[in-house]
Amino acid sequence: MKREPMFRRYLRFWGADPRRDVDDELEFHLEMRVAEFEQSGMSREDAERITRDRFGDVRGVHDEVERLTVNRYARQLRVQWIDALLQDIRLAARSLRAKPGYATALTLTLALGIGANLAIFTVVNSVLLRPLPLAEPERLVRVFDDMKGAGANDVGMSVPELEDLSSRAGVFDEVSGILGASAALEGGDRVERIELLGTSANYFDLLRANAELGRVYTRAEAKPGFIGTVVISDALWRRQFGADETIIGKTIRLDEDPYTIIGVMPPDFRHPGNTLSGDVDVWGGTGFSADPFPVPPTRAARILPGAIGRLKRGVSLAQAQSRLDAMSITLQQEFPNDYPSQLRWSLRIEPVQSTLTGNVRPTLIILLGAVSFLLLIVCVNLASLMLARSSARMRDYALRQGGG
Repeated sequence: MKREPMFRRYLRFWGADPRRDVDDELEFHLEMRVAEFEQSGMSREDAERITRDRFGDVRGVHDEVERLTVNRYARQLRVQWIDALLQDIRLAARSLRAKPGYATALTLTLALGIGANLAIFTVVNSVLLRPLPLAEPERLVRVFDDMKGAGANDVGMSVPELEDLSSRAGVFDEVSGILGASAALEGGDRVERIELLGTSANYFDLLRANAELGRVYTRAEAKPGFIGTVVISDALWRRQFGADETIIGKTIRLDEDPYTIIGVMPPDFRHPGNTLSGDVDVWGGTGFSADPFPVPPTRAARILPGAIGRLKRGVSLAQAQSRLDAMSITLQQEFPNDYPSQLRWSLRIEPVQSTLTGNVRPTLIILLGAVSFLLLIVCVNLASLMLARSSARMRDYALRQGGG
């Protein structure tokens, strides 16, 4: 069955039925023509047949007349609707001017409810709901070491364990170690204490991130110690170097050690993980297995707070965790002295998004619930104000209804 167009139903709801009017109009004209032929002596059947033949395509005429009629009704309704809206606005303005206290209370109540909800939802959307500005962020994860037997989480990761994640886990495309440090920067406008993030040489390859100016270091430059080149943040570039586009190749000193700047990251790039005190200012590539790190690396030296990895396509978080659990058991069997059974050492994997918001997620959810409850209170207050206002003006409404 063909559904009646929405606009026709809308017109009929307001007392207008274009289809019925068109049918009545056509039927009137056809009946008049039949009556003329009957008056000339024709039978009813002949008169109707000749009328249909001479009138032509009744369906086409019906559709065209209906279209014109609908357009006429639409214009009339638009004019009526605009007039009614303007009348309501004028009435509302007069009412608010007559009762400034009521208008002020209404405005403040609305502003409180809407403003609080908008502010908190904006924060929740940007922190909890919006995906990270990185390629396929759902595949980015953090890996941590736990010792459940000692009741300790995030006990730190050793360099050999980082190598195991890369070579033996089988669930990652890329894995990078990360180690944050505070360093004194020299070579800019002034000496400043900044945050340095030491990473594996494939860090930017893993994140699919590129520099805004210059380039980033890559896995091809990997070496046991620090590479000797660094990438800086857009904020540091502007703060310490005045956004100088000739910065590439400039030498700076971090805790007296020289490094060459090879790139500046885009303004919206952030390290997808926890930092020491704020945003990372400088990224430096290293293998974590030469000075100033322990040589040779041992499993007991848990110098890394954790690792960041990109899961292989098609590997779910649960599958990756299951594979890491199996690898943990294998490593404990291979290195019993490094992993005493009573410590129950294990590897834990988490999405990067949840690790970034883990500390603030409960607070934001509570705040969102609180402002939602506040909005409910606002709605109740508005309803009470409007009911009180309506009760006070019942006589006025009755007079207007009677006059209408």
